[in-house]
Amino acid sequence: MRGRVAWWIVVALLAAGCATPGSRADTTAPATDQADVWFMQHMVPHLWQASSIAFLTRDQITHPELAQLAAAITRRDQGDIDRLQGWLSLQGLAPHGHSHQRVDTRKQTDLERLSRLRGLALDLALLEVMTARERAGITMAATEARQGTRPEVRQLARRMLVEQRADIRQMDAWKQAWTSGS
Repeated sequence: MRGRVAWWIVVALLAAGCATPGSRADTTAPATDQADVWFMQHMVPHLWQASSIAFLTRDQITHPELAQLAAAITRRDQGDIDRLQGWLSLQGLAPHGHSHQRVDTRKQTDLERLSRLRGLALDLALLEVMTARERAGITMAATEARQGTRPEVRQLARRMLVEQRADIRQMDAWKQAWTSGS
């Protein structure tokens, strides 16, 4: 019986750490800005992961235009990370502490998979990885744009929406162009 109760306590604590904006478990901010805090705390590790992938694959990318986009994403994301962390710091808060990537030792991480590829295969896989990450960013930014209350955070989310949608359109066009000859 004790083991079962302890198990449920662990589950509840884990669920509370990943609560969505506006949920009762998210008590890190006043009720008026829960969506803003949730967005800032979760966007920082998301951007860090995306910019790390772009940065760590930069020397292996074969298409110069993709290398330029990866460099631009790295610079842009770092600026956004700095801004978000600054806002969080002013409130005495920190970014969310863990990744939402599945913890499955049998499944490769994006970086592990990309590290084994070269040439066009790497470029195409990077396009898929970055497109998926940009789509996830769009989901978070769209939620903030709808539910956020802080004008500066909502403005950042709207800018992110525009930039990430443009990135996806460009990456989709490259993917189509680079695979049409195969």
